[in-house]
Amino acid sequence: MANTKKVSVVIPTYNRSVLVRYTLESLVRQHTNKNLFEVIVVDDGSTDDTVEVVRSFDKLLDVKYIFQPDLGYRPGSARNKGFNAAQYEIVLFVDSGVILDNECVNEHIRFHQQKGPKAAAIGYVYGLDVEEHKEGLVCSCINPSEPQQSIARLIAYSVFDRREPHYKKYNDSIEELPTSWFYFWTCHVSVSKENLVQIGGFDKNYDGRWGVEDNDVGYRLQQEGVKLHLLRSAQAIHFPHGKKRKNAQAEGYFNCRYFYRKFPSVYVECFLEHFLETGDLPDLNCLVKVSNLTTAKIV
Repeated sequence: MANTKKVSVVIPTYNRSVLVRYTLESLVRQHTNKNLFEVIVVDDGSTDDTVEVVRSFDKLLDVKYIFQPDLGYRPGSARNKGFNAAQYEIVLFVDSGVILDNECVNEHIRFHQQKGPKAAAIGYVYGLDVEEHKEGLVCSCINPSEPQQSIARLIAYSVFDRREPHYKKYNDSIEELPTSWFYFWTCHVSVSKENLVQIGGFDKNYDGRWGVEDNDVGYRLQQEGVKLHLLRSAQAIHFPHGKKRKNAQAEGYFNCRYFYRKFPSVYVECFLEHFLETGDLPDLNCLVKVSNLTTAKIV
């Protein structure tokens, strides 16, 4: 056990006490020695009973609660507070409402034991960003206390991770792509704390608006030589809770433009152009259009 890597699970949340309970309960059920991981819940200014819910797990998990005042939507800053408070070498970011399979933490530990410090894992999330008309179906499939059975039901209804068509297209080998940062969504990823410190963590300039702050971290990790792998064996479920924010698409475009100004490469230009056209994750096929794009269209 002395040589086994340990994990700090960081969960940002805001007024989602029911969902954060689901996530914490899934961490209690992990088939992982409780000495090998801690849990850090970072509350972005909740006014519901989030603190009481978190405190109810004090005897079940090594759990810390960090509160930051409600100064607007600040998920990047919340994650920075979380990983800076982490005492272990691997940081596993999980959103509230993500229900982990019982072997999930073990799979992240195995991954980092095998791959070493220059690798990050993108966990698999069934039902992630499912279409609104399917949310009722997805909810009916999920029993938060039975993630394995719930995953089996979701598979039976062909409910996968939103990124699944991309994963299949590249035979899961996204770490070889120049744009694997496309898929680095911090609802379920793990990375070494050392690498997060090296790149300076999340950019607080994304605070106040939805989206892209996690792609930015993935981009900078990739620039530092960190390979971003799909870890399909680390399974989780995204419990539906509607759209994150009313103005998500407009905010996402604003953040995409900021991202492009930071990193004006053809890949980021494509990312922005595709988001402008569709409000959706770009496929690498869109790169064939890069030569026809003009900076004037997007700045």
